[in-house]
Amino acid sequence: MRDVAYTIKAFLRVGAVEEAKAAFSWLTATILRHGGQPRTMYSLDGGLAPDERELDLPGYGNSRPVRKGNRAREQAQLGVFGDLMETAALFVQCGHVLDLTTRRLLADLANRCADLWRSRDSGIWELEQAEHYTMSKLGCWTALDRAAKLAGSGQLDASQADRWRRERDRICDWVDAHCWSEAKQSYTLHPGTDRLDASLLLATRFGFERRDRLALTRDAIRRELCRGPLGFRYSGMEAEEGTFLACAFWLVEAFALLGEQDLAVGKMDALLAATSGNLGLLHEQMDPGAGDMLRNMPQALSHLALVHAALAVDEGEG
Repeated sequence: MRDVAYTIKAFLRVGAVEEAKAAFSWLTATILRHGGQPRTMYSLDGGLAPDERELDLPGYGNSRPVRKGNRAREQAQLGVFGDLMETAALFVQCGHVLDLTTRRLLADLANRCADLWRSRDSGIWELEQAEHYTMSKLGCWTALDRAAKLAGSGQLDASQADRWRRERDRICDWVDAHCWSEAKQSYTLHPGTDRLDASLLLATRFGFERRDRLALTRDAIRRELCRGPLGFRYSGMEAEEGTFLACAFWLVEAFALLGEQDLAVGKMDALLAATSGNLGLLHEQMDPGAGDMLRNMPQALSHLALVHAALAVDEGEG
């Protein structure tokens, strides 16, 4: 669902209004089709994604295993609340009006988010170990912040707006109290660890209030997770996989949105040069040493991250 939400945002930001409306209608109708409970992923026809199974086939370069479906389909990922509510807020910001069914759905989801944000989940990286992942809490902060603002503009029932604002502020205080590392000068993957998480760069896009700490977090991620213009998903991944292309574009976006335009442009140029050898198609990952493209191709999230980074750089240049 996250890729769909990011796609709608990109459509809206580049003025593809009809495509955005169609995608947003598909997303809300699909959520309602499955009882109003957002899932991490759906099939293209709006059904539930199939469970994961291995196929007796070789992948690119004779790599194995080849899998179909996804084991994360039943995972709890609280960040999806933020993705959906942020998309709805941008949809309204671009001049659209929410219909009554969608308003009721979003208000119900905001209330669920207010109930659930204290829960552990699998996080944006679909991890097997359930934790209080910092990015999931920031996704809930985004959801409740946007719900309160939509209520303030008359797009949602305002009777719950005080609760949404109250829980939003509690999340902010909780993240500051439990997810900040003085030693690293950064927000971390989850409380009780000093491991860093590149997805926290997205908090800049969401407008999380602690811009000073977001800038420090960005710098820590750049120091510890980046290899040249590329970056790993979170601490410890260097020994297990390649760099994750979306993370590198999120870093560009964070520099642009925090006002460091020259650094954003320089990093964007270096990143485009590093990824330009594959007919413009981006994989999921890249070997930072050999330069080989790795894993899924083409990867929607990589392309969407590129679009958002380019838009952030362009807006920073006026």
